Amino acid sequence: MKTAKNLLLVILVSLYPAVVLSAQSDVADGSGSRVIPVRYSEETELLAVVCHLADIGGYDFSEEDGVLSDYLSDVDSCFAPFRNHKAVKFAAERLYRRGFSYDLPMALALRLTIDDGHLKYNEGLVDDFDGYYERISRPDEKKFIALLEDFYHQSSFREFFNSHMKVYRECEEAMREVVDKLDMGWYDSFFGPIEDVEFCVYLGLLNGPGNFAIHQKNSDGTELVNALMGCCDRDSDGKIYYGEVYTLPVLVHEFNHSYCNPMNEEIWDSIRQKANAIFSENAEFYSSIAYGAPEYIMNEMFVEASMIRYLTSHPLDLSGSAFNGMDELIDRLILVDDKKKFSLVRTMIDVLGRREAEQSTYPTMRDFLPEYVKAINAE
Repeated sequence: MKTAKNLLLVILVSLYPAVVLSAQSDVADGSGSRVIPVRYSEETELLAVVCHLADIGGYDFSEEDGVLSDYLSDVDSCFAPFRNHKAVKFAAERLYRRGFSYDLPMALALRLTIDDGHLKYNEGLVDDFDGYYERISRPDEKKFIALLEDFYHQSSFREFFNSHMKVYRECEEAMREVVDKLDMGWYDSFFGPIEDVEFCVYLGLLNGPGNFAIHQKNSDGTELVNALMGCCDRDSDGKIYYGEVYTLPVLVHEFNHSYCNPMNEEIWDSIRQKANAIFSENAEFYSSIAYGAPEYIMNEMFVEASMIRYLTSHPLDLSGSAFNGMDELIDRLILVDDKKKFSLVRTMIDVLGRREAEQSTYPTMRDFLPEYVKAINAE
């Protein structure tokens, strides 16, 4: 079993695709508290299995990367006869070469629904939201879906999925314990409230250390904020768990995108020059970790700094983690950002702290954006 400290580094060094999101939660528990659904989806697991067989980036992980060994063994043994299926080959030989990896397979999966053995589009979604078809062509998507449906039947995927329902439900219950500790009220108080958004957490055992934010929109205008969460572990009793110390920071990060990205868009003309200068200094490195544009870097730094501000006021349960207090944990997280060359994170943490201390003057984050811009450009 991995130590929480090592696993924390595995997860937080993993890729956070920069997706534009918006936020508020969706379901109430009857007491006024907002509840985030936690789901293990047949559609996302189907895509994950095919991508795993095709060695697609983000799904080519091993036990050392945080994939449960017993589940990985089941997947590899059950689907070994289908490694040369047309869906797998199409994914590997055509789609992957065109950028189909990491968050994109999950974005496709969340557009689909399996109905009586057929893969269908969710007609309630806006089909080309958030630049989806800039990343995959409609003809390629249509052909791949047809091949996926054939794989679904030929491999008896439904039987495999149903036979592992116990472990999927165990994952949901374990993640539920962590998600319920997330203070969603903090978002409204820290950033200022926005409406017409629903949150959901999806789980994927094959995602390893990968955690992805997928943004969608319903035809009624409701925005959907989906966090695809990967890595889990088993405790000494063999029970699946998602440790609070390494899972909550990731969830906070993913949901922060819903506020930070749109704000960066609003002020982009004011920070463009600084963003371009930072990016140009390490463009090749940033691209190598899936942040191939200045906008992505600025979003990630804003998101990370806001996540640190959350942690400063929301201590985590560090028992068994080997961290000696929240200060050590926060220092470790900032060092991870340093390794990713997020050079403005420390400045952003400080300036966001100033806004918290002067909240009567700056009731919402948007009220504070002019000061935020000044601090960025002063560096």
